[in-house]
Amino acid sequence: MSYYGSTDYLENSDFLLRMKDMRKGNLDLGWMKAGTEQIEVHASSAKRGLTYLDLNQGSYGYDELAEIPRGPRGAAPRGASYEVDNQADLGPDLNLKSDVWAYKVASFYEEAVSRQWDATTDVPWADLDKYDTPEEVEIAFAQLCTFFTEVEMIATDLPAKWCWRMNNQFHEVKGFIASQAIDEARHAEVFRKRALAGGVGLMQALPQAEHSLKAILDSDTYSEASAFMHLLAEGNILTMFRFSEFISPTPVDKRMFQLVMQDEARHVSYGLQHLKWILDNTPERKEQLHAALDEAENFSLSQFDSALFEAMIVLAGKGTSPEQIKRGIEIVGTLQVRQVEEYFQRLRRAGFAERIEKSKFRDLLAAVSLNQQDAAIAS
Repeated sequence: MSYYGSTDYLENSDFLLRMKDMRKGNLDLGWMKAGTEQIEVHASSAKRGLTYLDLNQGSYGYDELAEIPRGPRGAAPRGASYEVDNQADLGPDLNLKSDVWAYKVASFYEEAVSRQWDATTDVPWADLDKYDTPEEVEIAFAQLCTFFTEVEMIATDLPAKWCWRMNNQFHEVKGFIASQAIDEARHAEVFRKRALAGGVGLMQALPQAEHSLKAILDSDTYSEASAFMHLLAEGNILTMFRFSEFISPTPVDKRMFQLVMQDEARHVSYGLQHLKWILDNTPERKEQLHAALDEAENFSLSQFDSALFEAMIVLAGKGTSPEQIKRGIEIVGTLQVRQVEEYFQRLRRAGFAERIEKSKFRDLLAAVSLNQQDAAIAS
């Protein structure tokens, strides 16, 4: 490891003399006059407890935080005193509030920490033995769980990649995306456990998914990555979670999807509120985000033709007979339409309604539509 500082403190006579002085009781106590704002905060709800929302006051608050906070670029928390000349500069890349901020982000954080669950004990794993699942259905479910494990590991990596690059003045956002990384790691855990607990194990890693996930990690900015992941990818996964609960072969699986859905809905909501913040405060970035979503949609299209959707057809039809496959195709076709429909709804909520007219998903539905419902959404 290379050295960071130019001083070897064990060889510094001033440091050693000061340490000896302190041990003799000769304290300076200058730190007791930091000059910071003194406020008294109370929990607005005794049941809910003391939250970040209650701390949103004065120099400690976030409402008045400027777009460019002319404060410390090190580890000093917002509201603390610091020495400009002597402070370490951590070199954060994301120093604008609009780079990371979202409406309601403090509330999202409080919800995240209050709704944590345990993939080891909160899913009734022992109950799986009560249900007799056909072999082909269990294999298809293991393929679905393999895909979700792939997805959730990248969803863990993305917030971890950007968290340390954010200015510490934005600690509510850093706290939230740290909680998101924990959520996603738990999702990867629960799907891995389910694939193995069913006696099949993990199935195929899908190249379509891998390239799409890599594109999310390779995004040039945090906001582009957020638009790709929260607005499109995780939004699609949330739709798939709801659908997977519907076609789950056992009540154990339904419980698993209910738990992951509550987390995923929170992540998607943060992403929508981040995009709304950008449009309200830095609307000049909109075209950049449109370009990012062009590429995101292109990568996402490939997933509509993969082993994943064949597995879902088997699950939805509850088998591989011609009649079951026919039924599964009808049900999964509804899912694919719903994914596009809900993506368009998110675009409207985020302020990107004009994107719907040029979305690649409209062209996809028009090209491969099998029924009037597909065609109606595409038009």
